[in-house]
Amino acid sequence: DEMEIPPMKKWDGKYRVVLFDIPENLKKARDAFARTLKQIGMMPLQKSVFVHPFDCKKELDFVINFFRLGPYIHIIVADEIDNEAEILRHFDIRK
Repeated sequence: DEMEIPPMKKWDGKYRVVLFDIPENLKKARDAFARTLKQIGMMPLQKSVFVHPFDCKKELDFVINFFRLGPYIHIIVADEIDNEAEILRHFDIRK
């Protein structure tokens, strides 16, 4: 309930992108997972794609393990993203 992604002292210029393709028979877990990603501060890019600029591996590992969804989730650490300005604005980061 109280989990959130702590801000980094200095942003490392990387984006953490979470992609998931969770089957329909796990719809309740899928919906709860997406809701939890929003609650911990991740920004939705699409229905099953979320992004955050700060290191959040520990928080993501916990959430993924909690819902037992590991096989359906991928995490990408990217140096750039096409809608960067929108993301930086959302997280109030100045480059």
